[in-house]
Amino acid sequence: MTISKKWLVTALVLPLAFGATNVMAKGGEKGNKGGHGCDVEMSKQAFKKLDLTDAQKAELKTIRQDEKASKMNNGSQKREQMQAYRQKERDLVLAADFNEQQAQSLAQEMVAQRTERQVEKLRTQHRMMSVLTAEQKQKLTEMQDKRMQKCQQKMQKKMEKKQANNG
Repeated sequence: MTISKKWLVTALVLPLAFGATNVMAKGGEKGNKGGHGCDVEMSKQAFKKLDLTDAQKAELKTIRQDEKASKMNNGSQKREQMQAYRQKERDLVLAADFNEQQAQSLAQEMVAQRTERQVEKLRTQHRMMSVLTAEQKQKLTEMQDKRMQKCQQKMQKKMEKKQANNG
């Protein structure tokens, strides 16, 4: 295979690999929607089981609305930034020579952006948890632990089934 064909194959396969990795990170084809996957986020359904006061419900609603407004305001900016990252990735892959320094710089930018989003998510979760009483926090933690345990068991069964089919 000539070098130009190798680059062409790389240019075609790499975006597919990134896409597949993204899908797998989100829990397969179903993603994190509808209770699928091992997501133990603080959902509305979990909070409904905590016997919240009207004041707590109002405060949590305000926090969710603030988060939603923030996402709506930053959504187009994030999409544009992701498109720019994809273009930079494509440019790196299609370049005649691989530039390690540019690749490192791009990877660091992407990690910094992901870190910023994670910190914002944790800030919102902290705000939500600060609304709860100690007993409610304990109950929520127990529900999350139970869900995680159930999910791990489900994942173990899937892995065993997959190994049995391959072996």
